[in-house]
Amino acid sequence: MKYALLYDDDAAARRHSAILLKSLGYVVAETTTAQAALNATRALHFDVIFTSRAHAAGDRRALPGELARLAPGTPTILLLDEDEPFPLLYRAFSATVTKPVTVRALRHALEFGLDGTGARAVPRDIRYERRNRQRRRRVRDATAARAPRPTATGG
Repeated sequence: MKYALLYDDDAAARRHSAILLKSLGYVVAETTTAQAALNATRALHFDVIFTSRAHAAGDRRALPGELARLAPGTPTILLLDEDEPFPLLYRAFSATVTKPVTVRALRHALEFGLDGTGARAVPRDIRYERRNRQRRRRVRDATAARAPRPTATGG
């Protein structure tokens, strides 16, 4: 049997994710607080951990770091709301699944994301980041492409 820990403070999203994980063959332990997730990780072995937060409320410690310390080698998958900004530590997770969670997204993250090379959504700020030494491409319109270039001789 495969065991999954699911930490989400939204009750409806947690129930929905738990039902989908159970349909994929996982035994699911649900928690509502970060401290309960850390306590469950100390007490039991999980094959995968799903969390909706990168930090515990009122705690300065990073949740993925604490989970990695308590359960080394256990993949941690971030459940991210669509409109929520990406946390600074989102690269510490094995994969990212956007809510509302679907069976297809969960299956994809579980099949390809457990080794740390899985599906990661790209944050909006990084999509348009300009890399060093990258040429800026200009969009040409139809009239600029057809107009002849002026020559230095004037003719």
